[in-house]
Amino acid sequence: MNDDLLRQRLREATEACLDAARSKIAGAARLPSVALRFDLRGQAAGQMRASSRGRLEIRFNLALARQNPETFIAQTVPHEVAHLVIWHRHGRKARPHGPEWQAVMRQLGVAHPSRCHAFEIPEGEVRRQRRWAYRCACREYQLSTTRHNRIQRGEQTYCCRNCGEPLVLVSVQ
Repeated sequence: MNDDLLRQRLREATEACLDAARSKIAGAARLPSVALRFDLRGQAAGQMRASSRGRLEIRFNLALARQNPETFIAQTVPHEVAHLVIWHRHGRKARPHGPEWQAVMRQLGVAHPSRCHAFEIPEGEVRRQRRWAYRCACREYQLSTTRHNRIQRGEQTYCCRNCGEPLVLVSVQ
């Protein structure tokens, strides 16, 4: 199946899933429209994002969708639509794959909701972040580059859940 046809099938499946959610799920009748993108790479099959300005989008990973389009459509599309429903009903208060999300997945026809997919990730698609050593008063942590950069820019402080002390970068050689 070529990518244009796959994108069209994903658009149609997403619209059908949104329609099902609007008709079956309490509080979802007024689900807003959502932009679809097909630019997701790496290990994630899909992603639902809500911007601070209220723009909603669902991103799909075409490399993973190509492997098994039927399974991707049956599992990943409702997975991301369920995130949209939960965001619409509860905002950021609900856990991403908590009981509310699982209930929505069941209402969308997924009998056994799972937060992880079983698609094989092509070797060229795997991206791993470097880990950075940080310490508190009681232990050492390995933080991702994303968290490390937030600390370095002064945007975030992370504290130990055990002792409550802020995490400090271990000197880099």
